[in-house]
Amino acid sequence: MKRFACKLGLFAALIFLIDAGWSYLLDRGRPADYAAFVDSKREFDRLTQLDILFLGDSQTADGFVPAVFRERLGASAFNFGVYQLSPFEGYYLLRDLVDRLEQPPALVVLGTDAQMFRYRVAVTSPVNLIPLFFESSNLGALTEAGRKKYLFPGLLRWAVTGQVPGETRRQIQLVENGYLQNPKHYSDASQFDCDKDRGFFSETLVAQQTEFFHKTLAYLAERNIPCVIANLPMHPQFLAGMQAKPAYQEFQRELENMARTYRVPVFNRDHSLLLADFQDEDFLDGDHLCYAGARKFSAAFADYLEQTGFNFHSNQVAAVQPVSGAPLTERK
Repeated sequence: MKRFACKLGLFAALIFLIDAGWSYLLDRGRPADYAAFVDSKREFDRLTQLDILFLGDSQTADGFVPAVFRERLGASAFNFGVYQLSPFEGYYLLRDLVDRLEQPPALVVLGTDAQMFRYRVAVTSPVNLIPLFFESSNLGALTEAGRKKYLFPGLLRWAVTGQVPGETRRQIQLVENGYLQNPKHYSDASQFDCDKDRGFFSETLVAQQTEFFHKTLAYLAERNIPCVIANLPMHPQFLAGMQAKPAYQEFQRELENMARTYRVPVFNRDHSLLLADFQDEDFLDGDHLCYAGARKFSAAFADYLEQTGFNFHSNQVAAVQPVSGAPLTERK
């Protein structure tokens, strides 16, 4: 029996090592900007305490520069914005992040936009994922490499040509506390409209997403963790198109309701902040900021926190990583 258990353990360890090796190789198939994004979040585990935690989707990931809050407030900050994060996923992610720290953050900033509440939800509980593994023909999803099989064509191209396929949307120069410093912008942001990805979103707010945002606010209230909701900027033309949508008006009403219920302040409530000051060159696209625009927005938010009376005194060391092959630029 002991011999069988040893063989079983060795077999499991071998499978684990093969899976980890394949997973490492498959990561070579990622575009450089996405690879940098994945790596940037691993730095969170080095932290034991934190002043400001930013959580939201890609608009949040691009919109808050941690260095600005250190410069203006002496506060440590980590940007844990995740591309296409919905409130459903954000609720469980927030709980996990708070549990990883020795003490809760001094402030949690929940970045919001109308579109994140329109992601469709097929699974309302993580437990429901278990039978899906057995009902699915893709049992490889149980392994790390199996979940990354879509990267295999990129790995082959990288092996043959040394180039990674896929669009590199962001030109990453520096990674600091979860934030990817991207100077790339479009000089003509009018080419972007608010109907992008319209087939991916629900026409109206998804009830489960609203429910989980309520749960997120309730969780923070129970833990006595201060919270601010922040609406991320949009290009004026994109904003005008979005405001014409019923879903945007529904989002604003729901946001007012949640803010009132949980007594949480909303920053940039009507998306008008800095609207006249932003230039096309401040945007990556219609609803994402590049580095220049993110510094402007972060500075305005830091001023708001200072005026509101938030005080931060952290000695956490910032996690700064240069990106391979990218020039380091002087921080302004």
